[in-house]
Amino acid sequence: MENASKALIIAGAILISILLIAISMYIYNSAQGTINNAASKMSEQEKQVYNSAVLSYIGDNKKGVDVKSLLDAIIASNNNNAGDAGKFISVQAVDFKNEKQDVTGVILGTEDESGLVDNNDDVVNGWSDKMSQLKSCVNMGKRYNITPTYSTGLIVKVVITEQE
Repeated sequence: MENASKALIIAGAILISILLIAISMYIYNSAQGTINNAASKMSEQEKQVYNSAVLSYIGDNKKGVDVKSLLDAIIASNNNNAGDAGKFISVQAVDFKNEKQDVTGVILGTEDESGLVDNNDDVVNGWSDKMSQLKSCVNMGKRYNITPTYSTGLIVKVVITEQE
């Protein structure tokens, strides 16, 4: 009889231990899911912050002053993100004509086959001169359409088209 009661006590202790381990694993897995969700949302928030500098200028029938402000915002963004892979916004001018020069079709930035620009320091430094040329071609009295191109949720290219 003594042996049977000791065996029952040991069996009960083993069952309680297994139950505690199972509960611990459940809590751990639930916490991991929550942590992973928070990390992915944080990533989305970072994307929104990155894109926010440009998003307010996106759309049709924008004024010349909006285009110049957009170009300033892109210059600042590219300078801040120099060296960060995938964080360079290239600019394509379409139908830009003025008495100084024709920058139609100019793409500011060297795209690779994926459409992304290598934003090393040399590219970013040389880019600001071309951007100044483009800004001088913006006619304050005309209207422009501004269209973004996204890659993995980030704006990587902006196409600016002068309206007729």
